[in-house]
Amino acid sequence: MVTMSEEDHAVLVAEDDAASRTATRLFLQRVGYQVGEAADGPATLREASLGRYDLVVLDLGLPGLDGEEVLARLRRDSSLPVIVLTGRSEEAERVRVLDLGADDYVVKPCSLPELEARIRAVLRRGQQAQGTSRIEHDGLVVDRSAHRVEVDGKVVDLTPKEFDLLAFLAGSPDQVFSREELLEHVWGSTQEWQDPATVTEHVRRLRLKLEPDPANPRWLHTVRGIGYRFSPGT
Repeated sequence: MVTMSEEDHAVLVAEDDAASRTATRLFLQRVGYQVGEAADGPATLREASLGRYDLVVLDLGLPGLDGEEVLARLRRDSSLPVIVLTGRSEEAERVRVLDLGADDYVVKPCSLPELEARIRAVLRRGQQAQGTSRIEHDGLVVDRSAHRVEVDGKVVDLTPKEFDLLAFLAGSPDQVFSREELLEHVWGSTQEWQDPATVTEHVRRLRLKLEPDPANPRWLHTVRGIGYRFSPGT
């Protein structure tokens, strides 16, 4: 059963295989989405730039421009949610694509009802994140709408996934999250196919970029045996 108003959302399906693209379009239209199509990388970027879509389902094997390059360019220009749909299942590939800024990673073959459920989940996370577009804590500014972070007035360069992790933690100050919970909420993943150590590595990199003394964090704290907590400071 559909649990959110799909008719209010438009999805761009970027897939070079015509049969798969058509099947995905017809299914999503049947459950209420508006759907556009693109068969190669350049067409995907052109369609996405029109500003009419709420999410992109992106195949990595697009001709004309590789799907990873399409994703990287999309992330440079917008925060449009992207679900990567691909036959590549290697963990290193998943980590690289998620670090490029994908909101979810779905390995083919994938049932269309499962894909639609993942689309709903990503859109729901986006709606929840819109509640607070600017977060300020003790010299740290996280601006969701501008995708910008400042520490004591200086802009800090973060990768898309580093930004997502920081924004999620800073949006729930003093709440403790396990690595598994962060995988689910920030990566749209589970420990069944992605190592929770990727969360540890991202927290380490955030501390190096944000904290005056990474060994004695000002904001990003480890709660031993549980996970991580963002402290708003004093």
